[in-house]
Amino acid sequence: SWREDARDLAVLRSQEDEGFEEDTHVILAWSGLGTRRETQRVFDPVAAAQFPEAMRIAEHKPPEWAEDGASVFFGIRPRGRAEESDDEEVDSTSTKKEKVSDVQIWHAKDFRIVPMQQAQEDRDLERTMLCAWHFDGDRFVQLGTNLMERVDVLEGGRHATETWGEPYRFETMFGREYEDVYLIDVETGERHKILERVRHVLGGSAMGRYILYFKAKDYWTYDINTGRHLDLTGDVPTVFAYDEEEYDYPVQQYPPYGVAGWIEGDDEVLVYDKYDVWRLSPDGSTAERLTNGVDEKVRHRYVSLDDDDEGIDRDEYLYLSLFGERTKKGGYARVRLGRAPEQLLFEDKRVTNLARADSADVFLYMKQSFDDSPDAFVGGPILRDGRQVSETNPFQQDFAWGRSELVDFVNATGRSLQAALLYPAGYDPSRRYPMIVYTYEILSQRVHSYVVPSERSYYNFSVFTSQGYFVLLPDIVYRDRDPGRSAVEAVEPAVSAIVDRGLVDPERIGLVGHSWGGYQATYIPTQTDIFAASVAGAPLTNFLSMMGAIHWRPGLPETGHWETGQARMEVPFWEDFDAHVRNSPAAFVHQLNTPMLMMFGDADGTVDWHQGIEFYNFARRAGKEDFVMLVYPGEDHGLRQKQNQIDYHRRILQWFGHHLKGEAAPKWMTEGVSHLDRQKELSKR
Repeated sequence: SWREDARDLAVLRSQEDEGFEEDTHVILAWSGLGTRRETQRVFDPVAAAQFPEAMRIAEHKPPEWAEDGASVFFGIRPRGRAEESDDEEVDSTSTKKEKVSDVQIWHAKDFRIVPMQQAQEDRDLERTMLCAWHFDGDRFVQLGTNLMERVDVLEGGRHATETWGEPYRFETMFGREYEDVYLIDVETGERHKILERVRHVLGGSAMGRYILYFKAKDYWTYDINTGRHLDLTGDVPTVFAYDEEEYDYPVQQYPPYGVAGWIEGDDEVLVYDKYDVWRLSPDGSTAERLTNGVDEKVRHRYVSLDDDDEGIDRDEYLYLSLFGERTKKGGYARVRLGRAPEQLLFEDKRVTNLARADSADVFLYMKQSFDDSPDAFVGGPILRDGRQVSETNPFQQDFAWGRSELVDFVNATGRSLQAALLYPAGYDPSRRYPMIVYTYEILSQRVHSYVVPSERSYYNFSVFTSQGYFVLLPDIVYRDRDPGRSAVEAVEPAVSAIVDRGLVDPERIGLVGHSWGGYQATYIPTQTDIFAASVAGAPLTNFLSMMGAIHWRPGLPETGHWETGQARMEVPFWEDFDAHVRNSPAAFVHQLNTPMLMMFGDADGTVDWHQGIEFYNFARRAGKEDFVMLVYPGEDHGLRQKQNQIDYHRRILQWFGHHLKGEAAPKWMTEGVSHLDRQKELSKR
């Protein structure tokens, strides 16, 4: 590692030790390399005072220079002695080698369950505890104390922080994450607790004097120089935290809207409320709103165009992205500290990816809409003079294409929501069309998204519209412990809003979704008969068994995601059995009157595919002969093999083509395909 803007170099050199399984490392450091003042130093852990005997310098953490060049940071981790053995079953008198069981031991005390430990094995083997080698006195100082905790050296290198989640392990296992924070003196290693039971620690200031955190509904700082905690926003007349309507998860601490960054020096920090950017003094003395997005409900967010490691330049323009909450317009503005903001670009399109050239005052950004593929524009600092420099789809005008619009509706609880409505290609206002409804959570922001038609994208909106369907993407908001009912309360009124306009045939409406959207595509048809067909990809179907499942890819137990994450059930099923039953599609399979196509990969690492097996068996027992399940061997939560992507895509079109358009149904849809017949078909192909 080189020290920035200096001729200082540090490297690790491996060093074997026959008494241990892994190599340790020596640190070689040169200051002023190649100059007359060149100095070489060596840190050998074997000879170093106070270096822990059972530890080694690990290669997984590259050496890192302190800003002043007086120290090098590195990582250590435990190492085992070569002669040690953990096998308690070895019989030294036996001459026959017996095969040892590879049983896994899953203990209820495990903070991370065994599958999670397996998924994180490589990361665990590379975890280190941060240490410092100070050239003054050739001193070793250990900063980190636990491989599972995080140590951050603050700007300036005088202090570091270490998180400590040990007291809250049980809560953390179920999605309620809290931690304490310790402040460490980098010179001496002395440490003391400065924060207790906090959820949102937002890092150090530009020069390292303050630590910013969010508690309750306010931003706070901890002043390292004075040891004081300071409330920055308690008296500011706005709200800096999401509320239960915007962040509809059952959490004890709502998150903040976010931090733009610190101004150079430690005098000011920029944070967000719902729409605007605020400038705060870290001692709580002043607060100033820099933008005026609240009046028109336009969200302003800082765009970093430079390296902001040392803070945001107070003398430069701050560029801000713009997004209209209700209009979905996009664009950019700029503001100088102490001056009024200037709106540069704000269009009824999706506008993204602002970047500035390295050595010129030239800017680039992207624009797209549902019927205009993304293109790059280049211009000066005011942006509005940008000229189009790419044409990604010069043939767009040669093809029939739809258009998009926003639709307002009110859900069953009186909440005003929106949906994106995509029109079929060649729309004829004298006709009433079939419609496909795609669900997940908040989707209306996709109104300006361009979708490239592709058979490999199996839920492809542009393909649906080219096939003569309206496509509706409604927003869904949730109430704790009622995700299924919440979806019904949003989707039914959204569909009614389109039907009432006379655009679609109410007898020819389909529903589709994947994963969480697949859950909705399974649950909603058990509660209402407004859909003529449904397609559910990899859905959750049984809330009792799903709570006890494992998210196999990361090895996560479902419980945390279940209570405080997307399922929003808040409590385990034994504390509210009725809620778990009334939101389970499986509990209402006997009420399913909608033909349903379900898809699973039998190696799904996100939603255990036994959720599909359960629903399939329940549907058979309930006599639901219009239920078909597609199982793709070896496939994960999303299909990855081209032939399977295309196959599923085509079967979706056949499913909706039959049930929404009256097209002839293929045999697989009406009678199924036996294993032997399928093998013969594959053999012929």
